Amino acid sequence: MKRTPNALLLLIATAIFLAPLNLFLKWGELNAYVGGIFTDYLVQKLWLSEIPLLIALLLWLPKKIIQEKSKIISFLKKNKILLFLLSLLIIRQFFTPLPIVSFWYLATIIELSLLIWLLRTNQSIINHPLLRQVILLALLLQAGIASLQFFRQKALFDYAVLGETQLTGAINIANTNFKFGKVILPYGTTAHPNILAGFTVIFSLSWLQLQANFKKQFGWLELLIVSLSSWVLFLTQSLTAIFAFSLFAILQSFPKFQRFGHYLASNLLLLLPLFIFLIPSQWQTESLFRRNFLNVQTLAVIAEQPITGVGLNMFTTTLKPPITNSNELIRFIQPTHNVPLLLIAETGLLGLWLIGLLSKKYLLDIEPAWLVLLAVLFSLDHYLITQWVGGIMLALIFTINLTKKSQ
Repeated sequence: MKRTPNALLLLIATAIFLAPLNLFLKWGELNAYVGGIFTDYLVQKLWLSEIPLLIALLLWLPKKIIQEKSKIISFLKKNKILLFLLSLLIIRQFFTPLPIVSFWYLATIIELSLLIWLLRTNQSIINHPLLRQVILLALLLQAGIASLQFFRQKALFDYAVLGETQLTGAINIANTNFKFGKVILPYGTTAHPNILAGFTVIFSLSWLQLQANFKKQFGWLELLIVSLSSWVLFLTQSLTAIFAFSLFAILQSFPKFQRFGHYLASNLLLLLPLFIFLIPSQWQTESLFRRNFLNVQTLAVIAEQPITGVGLNMFTTTLKPPITNSNELIRFIQPTHNVPLLLIAETGLLGLWLIGLLSKKYLLDIEPAWLVLLAVLFSLDHYLITQWVGGIMLALIFTINLTKKSQ
């Protein structure tokens, strides 16, 4: 195994640890209004976590290109269709309502793709104890902050310290009813309880998988992580994350079921949005109503621009108020909570073809339990492709699974 340069290892570990902190520099707010309503998804952001990652890429990428020049040229020659589709996708972004926003989003995709390449070609980083320690420390930090937020019913510090949402005096703060009354749900240092729950599930399962590569016996520390993750899921009341975590645990606990993993994942992608659509209106919660509304809007967007889509990160620009008679929904301008529909709406059949080629080449190598988990999260939320920490989660999943296959 090649020795990992200390600087590269430390930079990547720092980027992963900082990923859930909702701290960033932002600009372009004047262009982030849809029908007079501000939407955070059209703001360009440079996340704190990106700084060490960009430094790592600057240190690693030029040398890698020089070392792998012949392999890169060979890869491009063998994948001309893939290269052609990528070129069309790039050109398409010049003609979106906000090209700078689309290209910034595209740059983020490239950045995260380079992170996956870096980790796959430096397996000693994935296998290094420091990475597991950083993932564990991030989990403990978020669990601790979430617990204190829940019991105190307010943020621990001002936003500038850890990026915490100020849970008191803010609109649209997530809450739920317990037997003792209405309580504010914890956010940790993320932008929403659902993101905190997804982070907890993916980081804990990633840590357990990496730990299993070196320690075959399930011990007290592993039990602690499972218990801690379950506690955070309870605090956040994220049914999506609980459902995904449960299916993952079932498939991992009963290996015979794993042969149905690919079939189950594909069916979940198709059936979950259909199930939400078919639920009678009187039975729908506010959350399901929002998801169904956005899914229906997305289908209309796809019908209008089926070939190239509306452009990367441009879906929210199509939701021009008044979108409904409900004042609550008028304020709710977000990407659709369904990743496949969102990608098709923004990239069209062009993007669907491109994703199909990449899935055939890489995605099918991911373990069935992980595919099922992703299918649930993809079908019921969007943060894995709209939030920086979501991109880091995907990078971890793809790296751990694809690296394991290549060993």
